[in-house]
Amino acid sequence: MNLLATLGNILRHTARFVVRHYYSAIEVTGRGRIPASGPVVFVANHPNSMLDPALVGLTVARPVHFVSKAPLFDVPVMGALMRALGMIPAFRGRDDIAQVGRNAGSLDAAAKWLVRGDTVGIFPEGISHDLLRVEQVRGGAARMAVSAARAGARVIVVPLGLNYECKERFRSAVWVRVGEPLDVVDALPAWGEDDRKAVRLLTNEIDRRLKAVVVHLDEECWAPFLPDLEVLLPPPPEFVQVPGAPLRQRKRIADAMNHFLATDRPRAEAMAAAIERHRVALAAERLELRSDVMRFHGRRMFFRMLRQTAWLAVTLVPALAGTMHHVIPFEIIRLLANRLRQPGRDTLALYQLLIALPVYALWYVLVWWQLAGWTQPWIATLWTVLMPLAGVRALLFVRAVRTTIPVLWHECRLLLRPRRLHELRRQQLDVRHQLRLIAGDYAKIHARGETFG
Repeated sequence: MNLLATLGNILRHTARFVVRHYYSAIEVTGRGRIPASGPVVFVANHPNSMLDPALVGLTVARPVHFVSKAPLFDVPVMGALMRALGMIPAFRGRDDIAQVGRNAGSLDAAAKWLVRGDTVGIFPEGISHDLLRVEQVRGGAARMAVSAARAGARVIVVPLGLNYECKERFRSAVWVRVGEPLDVVDALPAWGEDDRKAVRLLTNEIDRRLKAVVVHLDEECWAPFLPDLEVLLPPPPEFVQVPGAPLRQRKRIADAMNHFLATDRPRAEAMAAAIERHRVALAAERLELRSDVMRFHGRRMFFRMLRQTAWLAVTLVPALAGTMHHVIPFEIIRLLANRLRQPGRDTLALYQLLIALPVYALWYVLVWWQLAGWTQPWIATLWTVLMPLAGVRALLFVRAVRTTIPVLWHECRLLLRPRRLHELRRQQLDVRHQLRLIAGDYAKIHARGETFG
C-alpha cells in the first residue's frame, strides 16, 4: 500500500471516529441485511454532505469505493487521497455540463470494482440537500449494478436510510435504517435483455426502497407540520426508552401524512387547519406547542421551572470559563465556515468539523504554553483537560439562555391568566384527540409486527 493510500485510510478512520463522537447516538437497524462479503452497491439518501460517506462506512464496516462529485478530485491533496482510496468521480451537469459525457467511464470503473467483489457507495439523488424527502433518484447506481451483473458479478443493492435528528447540532441522534437488499442477478430475468429497461426498472425499485427507509414526505410543502406532529404525537410511553424512538416516530408520522394526503386529503387538510389555528393562538402568547406550560400542571410545572432556573445558576461559572477559553477559535471557525461552505445546512456540520479540529488543537496548545509560562505546568494541564467539558457546558448554556429565559417569562405571564391557559390547554387536547383518532385509523390500515420498524 502506497503512502497516499495509507494516509487515505487514516483519513477514513478519522472521519468515522469524528462522526461517531459528534453525534450522541448512532443507531443502526437491519445491520444483518448487509452482506459480509461480495459485490454490493450501497445506495443512500444524501442529507449531510461529506459526513454521509463516513456514516455509511461506519454502518457497513467494509471498505467502500464512493462515487463523489468530480470537483473534489481537483482539490490539492484531497483529490490525490480520494483517488488512492479508489473513489470514483461523478461529472454532474451542475458542475460542468461539458464533462457529463465522462460519466460513462466512471460507471464502468465502478462496475469493475463490483466485478472484483468490492463495494461501491453512491448517493443516487446526485446532490446533498436539506429536504425531508428523497429527491429524484438518477440511474447511475442501476447502470453500474446491471453492467456488473451482466459481467457475472452477484451484485446486491442495499438501500441505506440516513435519518438525522438535527444534523447540524452537536450531540444529536442519528438513525441508519438498512433496507431490504435486492439481488440484481435474480431480478434480471424478469427485466429481460434490454439494458435500458433493466436500468429503468432497477432505478424505480431503488427509489421505492430508499423512500421506505428515509423520513420522506411526498409533498415537501407539508414539512412545517412535521415538528408540530412530533410534539402532539410523541412516542408511546412503552417505546420512550427505545434508542432513537423520536426518529422512529418521525418516520411513522411522515408515512401517515403521505397516506392520508393520498387517500383522504380533506381529512388531512382539516387536521392541518386545526393545528395551524392552535399554533397561531400559542404564538400570540409567544409560546410554542412544545412549551412546558402546555404539558405540565401545578406542582410539577413549578418544580420544572425551579429546576431550569437552578440549572442556569449552577452552570453560569463553568459556562463563562468555557466561553472565555473558546470564544476566539469559535469566531475564527464560524468566519471560515461561512465563507467556505455552500448555501444550505447540508455542508455546515462538515465544514465546522474540518475547520474546528486543527483550529482548536492549535489553540489548546497555545493556551497551555502561555499558562505554563505564567503559572505552573500542572495548572495549565488541569485547565486544558477541563476546558472541553466547560466548552460543551458553554454551548448548552448559550442555547438555554436564548430559549429558556424568554420562554420562562412568557410562561409565567400565562400562569397569571388561568382562564386563557385553560382555553389553550383545552384546544391542544382537542387537537391531540383528533390526531389519535387518525393515528388509530392508520395503525389499523397498516398494522405490522414492528411498531417502529
